[in-house]
Amino acid sequence: MQIQHLGRMPIESEASFRRQVDIAWTDFVNKGECRPGQVRDVIHDSWQRCLNRGVEFTQHYPPMAASGAQLDLLKQENEELLLASHNTWQMLSDILSDSESFLTVAESNGVLLDVCGDPHLCESLAGQRIAPGYDWSEGCTGTNAVGTAVALKRPVEVHSVEHFCETVKIWTCSAAPIIDAIDGDLLGVIDVTTLNHAYSAQSLALAMTAARQIEQTLHSRELARNVTLVDWFAGSVGRWRQDGVVLLDRKGRVVTANEKAKCLFASERIEEQLTKNYRLLEHESLAAVKDWEELLPRAIVPVAYEAYNREGRTEGGILVIRPRLAAVRPSLAVPELVESSAVDAIVGQSPGILALKTRALRLAASPAPLLIQGETGSGKDLFARAVHCVGKGQDSPFIAVNCGALTRELAVSELLGYEPGAFTGAAPKGHPGKFEEAHGGTLFLDEIGELSLDVQVALLRVLQDGVVARLGSSKERKVEVRIIAATNRSLAAAVEEGSFRQDLYYRLKVMSLDVLPLRERPGDVELLSDLFLKQFAQTYAIEPRQLDPELREVLCQYPWPGNVRELRAVLESMFVMSDTELLSCDELPADILSMRANTSHNFNKLNISQPTVFATTACHAQPSVATLDELEYEAIRKELILHKGNRSKVARVLGISRSTLYRKIKSYGLTED
Repeated sequence: MQIQHLGRMPIESEASFRRQVDIAWTDFVNKGECRPGQVRDVIHDSWQRCLNRGVEFTQHYPPMAASGAQLDLLKQENEELLLASHNTWQMLSDILSDSESFLTVAESNGVLLDVCGDPHLCESLAGQRIAPGYDWSEGCTGTNAVGTAVALKRPVEVHSVEHFCETVKIWTCSAAPIIDAIDGDLLGVIDVTTLNHAYSAQSLALAMTAARQIEQTLHSRELARNVTLVDWFAGSVGRWRQDGVVLLDRKGRVVTANEKAKCLFASERIEEQLTKNYRLLEHESLAAVKDWEELLPRAIVPVAYEAYNREGRTEGGILVIRPRLAAVRPSLAVPELVESSAVDAIVGQSPGILALKTRALRLAASPAPLLIQGETGSGKDLFARAVHCVGKGQDSPFIAVNCGALTRELAVSELLGYEPGAFTGAAPKGHPGKFEEAHGGTLFLDEIGELSLDVQVALLRVLQDGVVARLGSSKERKVEVRIIAATNRSLAAAVEEGSFRQDLYYRLKVMSLDVLPLRERPGDVELLSDLFLKQFAQTYAIEPRQLDPELREVLCQYPWPGNVRELRAVLESMFVMSDTELLSCDELPADILSMRANTSHNFNKLNISQPTVFATTACHAQPSVATLDELEYEAIRKELILHKGNRSKVARVLGISRSTLYRKIKSYGLTED
């Protein structure tokens, strides 16, 4: 994207430029129009908006929008924006202090919150209403970088005579919007302003860099806040085992939801139904429940809302929902809603995947153990959730355990639970195991092949007898749980090697489902690619990107040893790094380009008998709400990248100990690259 498209001043000589624009401005304010081509489109359009709004071009100063207590409240509402901006100013102060420039920070409506620069310069600026509390929106102060950036939600530079109002034509200002990385909302604007004679051609680039830095800082804090929110959710969700439970952040955005909530929403995305409901999070009790009625589908009724408050502020809340049984026949209420949701969650239209969906529906009718086998990243967890939702456990818990992340010492206590004092470090009140938590529902044992032999013995006993005894207790507890296990290994081979018990293998494989790798699903690569690109456009608040025909063909030919997860990761990297709206083969990762060259453009000749294993959490191939593990994984991954692998900084930002961070990095198979 060329800088002129962002609102940058043309390169003509300054004197000629001033004369041309000044003539155009005089014509415009007197006649309401000027000759085409006299000014840049971005400026002409802004002048037109000012004229339409009745802005007086002779007005002397912008109006005061907030002062005293009102200004204090406005700053409090934008506290994190100001803090992030201050940190950025500290990095830029040496650059700007010697250039007769200053930095202004405005909130999302264009009201100034702070002015940073030389103290003597800032003091003189107050007399010209360049100070906190003054409204620099286009509707009040005419064309200017702050107000026009707010109006357009993109970077812009306004040079001297391009301003609409006479009194501000001594300045050249360059501004960039600060965008929420999660939902694309405008959070504020950062602006670099200088007197015309001191103008620098780098000002707009500097403003854009500062805005990106602030966005990254704010996003990191949002991720850290959500980690704390998810921890609270994990400890609270057990009170509503039979209900749908949705976790919302402080802006009403869906962070995660339990399986029942996903089932209740059927094919409709929870996010589309519940986002933009920011005002309800101001409530701190269940009194807000009635307000949710209009936001939910007719078949769903809200029954409780509980806010999460931290340090006197509402950080989010839990919404509890149930099916409105009066809206549908009671005997069919949940299954009808659930079936389409569970099946639609598995994206794909190839014959193989359609056959697997049909088989999954049949397997759901039985409570017998199910073994799902398939390569890493192929979507085994999606089929496990589909079987759970459609089957008899649809109203009950779905407890997922990543066996590969359990150490040998903790595995038994995690699965069976423990009594107070059972071992050093045990919780004073003891803790139920995953079998007890899944009672009446489904226990999903992912990476089952990673369990040690002694843990396999304990698991086998529960499967045989249907009872658990917590560590430190001889009391047996009856549990009714459907076991769904998944693995990317050949358990039959593991049995032969002696690393997996034969009796446990046959207990688990009463029923089986072999998930196809992506390379055996013709047509699904294109379907998934288009879906992911749409998701990324929403996530990063960037214009949608398309695949050029050659790239589309290459993606379909590549064997994808990492399956859907690898496809998503590659596309996300290309999406973020690309400067164009049309993605091409030139932007493919080096390893894929190298493999393509070495195989004469024919990936199908490659031997994929030993798939690459990625020890990350599953990336769903559908636009669904993230699981708790996925949310945590993504937060840690992004912080490691942002802080260049500095674990101390990452732990501090996320609010966890270094030892906990090390354990999570290891369990998710993350690196600091």
